[in-house]
Amino acid sequence: MVCPRRVWTGKELDWVEPGECREYIRGVGLDYLIHPAFEKGFSKLLTSYEPPRGKILLFLPCSYGKPYSQSFIHYMIRRTLWKNGLIDKVHEVMLTNAGVVPRELDEHWPYAAYDWNPIYETPEIRECYRRVLADRITAYLETFKSYYRGFAAYLRWDSDSWAALRVAAERLGIRIENFAARTVPNEEVREVSLGGLYQDADLVLVTRSSLASLVQGLKKLVKELGL
Repeated sequence: MVCPRRVWTGKELDWVEPGECREYIRGVGLDYLIHPAFEKGFSKLLTSYEPPRGKILLFLPCSYGKPYSQSFIHYMIRRTLWKNGLIDKVHEVMLTNAGVVPRELDEHWPYAAYDWNPIYETPEIRECYRRVLADRITAYLETFKSYYRGFAAYLRWDSDSWAALRVAAERLGIRIENFAARTVPNEEVREVSLGGLYQDADLVLVTRSSLASLVQGLKKLVKELGL
């Protein structure tokens, strides 16, 4: 039996043309904020993409695991949304050094093939991250805000993504509430981190207290909007 050498190349999952290869984009700094693939991807997003209409835009963090939807943190968030009848009320959009990434694109290159390790951030890099991301969020909202009924976030209160989102919201006069819990009991963090075995600042978002805050906030917003 002779097996064909090429059956599936994954090309249909290229959001932007990868050239000769699909590079794994790994690093921290300006070059990994305005990488050509990320710049082309965001430009295409603004001109060739159309989000679903009539939902709540829910901004979420990215994740170390790729695609985001297969990561532990995103699994727990989506499981909670699904169990509470909220998964179809929201449009999930990730905020990341790669840009502004709708859930529909999280398996596409380059968004499924990059890593930004916050351990190597400096204060200067964090400021650059906030500035670049705020500009991208502003452009996304200016282009697509009419598609949405409301806006919300589920981001750590001390995160640079939330800081960038606040800047964009203030620029455009858009109300965006953050439904993450402001404080979480230490024992809950220890529980989700397996007693400290896993270190990820965003683990606070999958604690019982914070997920309950997300559900409570979204249900209130859904009711206000009549969704």
